[in-house]
Amino acid sequence: MTRRDKLIVVALVALLAVASVAAIVSEAGEGPPLPAYGGAYVEGVAGVPVYLNPLIAATSLDQDVAQLVFSGLTRRDRDGVIVADLASAFRAEGDGKVWTFDLRADAIWHDGAEVTSDDVLYTVGLLQDPAYVGPYADAFRGVKVDKLGWKTVRFTLPDVYGPFVESTTVPLLPAHLLAKVSFAELARQPFNLRPVGTGPFRVTEVDQRQVVLLRMEGFYRVMPQRTRPYLDRVVLRYFREPSDALAALARGEVDGVAGLAPTDAGRARTLHAVSLYSLPTNDLSAIFLNLRPEKAVFRDRVVRQAIATAIDRARVLQLAADGRGTLADEVVPPTSWAFVKDVSRYPHSAAEARAMLDAADWKDHDGDGVRDKAGVALSFSLTTTDEPERIASGLQVVEDLRTIGMRVELLTTPFGQVLDTVARQRAFDALLIGISRRGDPDPYEFFHSSQARDPGHNFSGYSTLPMDRSLEAARRTFDQAKRRDLYVTVFQQIASEVPMIPLYFADYLYVQNRAVQGLRIAAIDDPPKRFWNIEDWYVRTAPKR
Repeated sequence: MTRRDKLIVVALVALLAVASVAAIVSEAGEGPPLPAYGGAYVEGVAGVPVYLNPLIAATSLDQDVAQLVFSGLTRRDRDGVIVADLASAFRAEGDGKVWTFDLRADAIWHDGAEVTSDDVLYTVGLLQDPAYVGPYADAFRGVKVDKLGWKTVRFTLPDVYGPFVESTTVPLLPAHLLAKVSFAELARQPFNLRPVGTGPFRVTEVDQRQVVLLRMEGFYRVMPQRTRPYLDRVVLRYFREPSDALAALARGEVDGVAGLAPTDAGRARTLHAVSLYSLPTNDLSAIFLNLRPEKAVFRDRVVRQAIATAIDRARVLQLAADGRGTLADEVVPPTSWAFVKDVSRYPHSAAEARAMLDAADWKDHDGDGVRDKAGVALSFSLTTTDEPERIASGLQVVEDLRTIGMRVELLTTPFGQVLDTVARQRAFDALLIGISRRGDPDPYEFFHSSQARDPGHNFSGYSTLPMDRSLEAARRTFDQAKRRDLYVTVFQQIASEVPMIPLYFADYLYVQNRAVQGLRIAAIDDPPKRFWNIEDWYVRTAPKR
């Protein structure tokens, strides 16, 4: 090789080295695009606005708007933990009867006014009005609220109440606008269609077609990293049914649809460029067995355990919710801090259920095809609503129990009648219903003896002194570890005695165009909580710098 050739080779090697370094640098700078400001998200929702006020919200749309517009002292994070929101910090003193909250210095109302202690006092005063019967009434009954300063409040409870901090998620209302308005007058205020809140979006337009919300400048939760949500606008467009909104999504008229039925989820999967999300919930479908003295068929615990063993819950979940959910062994989902791993469980086995009944002498003694014992036949009715998913669930349960020698008649009733008559009057043998619960796992309302009659929700009528004492003790401590220890006893007893049979926790089905980014999957205890991190959603992007 000549000297000239050697120089050419060296030059080529050097050139390749420079090109390689440049490629590496270029590759290191590449990546997914960054969120950018601007654009709108349009969601199709069922319903119309009535009161865009969280304390008197009457429709699901009202509640959706309230989630976007208002916020509370605290909120649940992605893991379901109660964290500070409008509060910068909070603390319990002593045994948990006294709670102190410090408000954020950067929290403001949509009209620019500061969030102050007066807003807390006014809102709690409304909740303590005898006419208020909403979900926060019990938590604040007898609670004294003191203003310790412009930005500090103290709650003094009449007794320790374990779930109290959950109640501080209640959205605040602005005292500087409503201080002279009593609860009785609240429903008549123009505020209810032009609300002023502290959330990431503010209402700018309400008409016969939609609610339009504009970004909140200076929104406290995104600072100091940025000053506002990525989206410029959120539009909630009204439709009669979620299926109608889904058709609009297919036409490109909306970007998302919430609260899909399982049948609609199948349609959503066929659409181009959409993502179908399943958000875990606390919504439990269960069968309550009426254990009152006149219902002799359920008196024997073995019968109740055999029923739980015979039901194919996986099949029920598939029929009722397209398989989108979690099988239930307890009244709380596996994601709950109160979930107990080692309670008695009843894996599906018709053979095992038959063996249990045989061993307890529940046999077909009179040859009519139905098991009986001491003159009591295993024949009863199962009442549920006339919704398609409930009917499908009920028919599966009827068939499962028929295979082990029980005769069950399925009774279907309109939803409102089940709530107002059947459940309240305890006029059923077995009741298949769904129950929605907030994030705190306290099962007091379903199993304490004081709740056995209307308006309580102890539908089965099951109660024991040890159960009552454990439930009461769990409410008298705010220490989560101590509460969990007490719930271990409660959940073990429920699992062993089977006053109710948990079936499944249904997912909340949510579909969005793939152009919408930023949604983070989290367990939700209420449909509007799907917006829990909407300040981070975006539809525009910028190249990575």
